[in-house]
This record gives sequence, C-alpha cells and structure tokens, in this order.
Amino acid sequence: MKPWGFFILAGMLTTQQTFAQDLSIVDVRRNITLADDDIVYKDFYINGGESDGLKKNLVITAVRKIQVRDANGSQSYGEILIPVGQLRVIAIYGRVSVAREYKLLSRDELPMLEQIGIMNGDKVELKGSFVDNAKPVYKKKTAEHVVKPETAVVAMVAAPATAPAPAPAVAKGPAPASEAPAKPQKLEKTAETAVTKAQ
Repeated sequence: MKPWGFFILAGMLTTQQTFAQDLSIVDVRRNITLADDDIVYKDFYINGGESDGLKKNLVITAVRKIQVRDANGSQSYGEILIPVGQLRVIAIYGRVSVAREYKLLSRDELPMLEQIGIMNGDKVELKGSFVDNAKPVYKKKTAEHVVKPETAVVAMVAAPATAPAPAPAVAKGPAPASEAPAKPQKLEKTAETAVTKAQ
C-alpha cells in the first residue's frame, strides 16, 4: 500500500467516527389513540443508518447536552452529556432510523433534567449499546381510575347543636309543638346508602 493510501483510509475512518458521534434525534412522532385500550406508540427518528453502526433491535442510549454556567450566566464551565434513556431501533431506512423507548434512566444516580423523557435534539450514543431480540412490550393507554360504589367512603360532619334559649315561664300547660325543643338528628350514613342516593 502506498503511504498516501494509508492517510486516505485513516481520514475516512475518522470522518465516519465523527459522523457516528453526531447521531441525534431529529423528530418525534406519536399516534393518537381513540380507545382506552389502544397501544401508545412514540417513534424517535434518528439521523443515521446501518453505515453509522445502527441495526434493528440495537438498544442505544439517548443523552442530553447541558451547558453548565454560574448563577449569573456569565461564566461557562463547559458542557456535559447526561444519559436520559435507552432507545431500541425498530427500523432502518437508508440514512434514517426509527427507534422506540426501551426505558428511561432513573435520576437517583444521574443529574436531574429540566425536561423528563427523551426528546427532539437529544444525542445518540453507541457506546454500551447491545442487541435485544426479545419481543417488545408496549404500554397500553389506561383508563382513569374509577371508584366502585362498594369502596366509596362518605364522611359527614354535623354542626354542634346549640341549646335553644329557654322559653319564658308565663304560660302554663304543655308547650305547643312549635316551641318544643328540637331533637338532635342522627347523621350516620353508610357508604352504600350515600352512593345509592347519589345515583
């Protein structure tokens, strides 16, 4: 091999590695579900294909570039790449790949993020990637929690009863019904009767 051929080959490899490091999410699309039991799909479009090291079922890491500045914003201390989550490549179309969320990474031992979840503009790292050929499990849209009548709890608060002012002792004999002291009413209800009356 001629000496200049080695430099061309080295230049091509360096260019390919540089381009592979520039992989990022360029678009995010999500389906609109029409029923409560429809599966929710969220597709992440990546600007790279097989020539960049991507292949079907490859699990890759999405990272977010954060610029660290002081409180005033005047001094920059540099940029850091924070892992956000993992994506699984489901299809490759030339120079564009489509991936779906594999898992979000816990913030317990990673720096927090202003925006949770993988999003447009996040970078893609191939370091630490692996192939997972297992069938993917997708999340179904769940209906809001409905309270069943037998588990409903009803709480009623009774205002304290005040004793009526004593009537003047002018009249003799039994007091008319309108002047009789009121008996306290029981405010005890069970959950079932309260739910039945509410319906």
